[in-house]
Amino acid sequence: MKKLKLPKLLSLLLLTWLIGAKPLTAQAQTSITAAPDGTGTIINYNGNTYHINGGTQAGANLFHSFQEFGLNPQEIANFLSNPDILNVVGRVTGGNPSIIQGLIQLTGGNSNLFLMNPSGWVFTQGASLDVPGSFGATTATRIGFGDAYFNAYGNNNYSTLIGNPTSLIFDQNNPSWIVNEANLAVKPGESLWMVGGGIISTGTVATENGNITLAAIPGKSQVRLSH
Repeated sequence: MKKLKLPKLLSLLLLTWLIGAKPLTAQAQTSITAAPDGTGTIINYNGNTYHINGGTQAGANLFHSFQEFGLNPQEIANFLSNPDILNVVGRVTGGNPSIIQGLIQLTGGNSNLFLMNPSGWVFTQGASLDVPGSFGATTATRIGFGDAYFNAYGNNNYSTLIGNPTSLIFDQNNPSWIVNEANLAVKPGESLWMVGGGIISTGTVATENGNITLAAIPGKSQVRLSH
């Protein structure tokens, strides 16, 4: 099993302060809310679970758009998929970092789950994953599908966003960071990646016979994705 664990890197925290990167404050968000932008994401809250349905389908891809996306301890974000969906891709548009203290899961299919929030990600010690396919989190501003792009902000031409994601585009000068304090894992043979302006991992990320990528990317950059 591939497993990566990094010590607490105080030097990286100092570097964050020195370069003036946007700080990530680990304060719990109270809800997951859909963005009112026509993507069609529907969120039903039942007990401690946010059931995420609707969205816009393009080929074998299903897209979601969130105003806010965070989880308090014991809360669950359940993405509802189906066997015809290969990739579930979501963006967070509200300008706040996503603080994940609960479980992110995907049910109903064997889909990959890719999430984009240019304002940052924090996975606390209580965070976990239950995703049948690969999982990726990024602070990019665009996810490329060939020559078309799923934009973190503004409108999207969803009909052009088909096939697998092929690139991550960082349009910012100083992309936000990703912090992982959790023990995150995906199924055997799948990939787990986190790509942002900087990465701090004091937890673990693991997969068996799969791939792990933690990548710090400077601003105004493009990252190619391979599958």
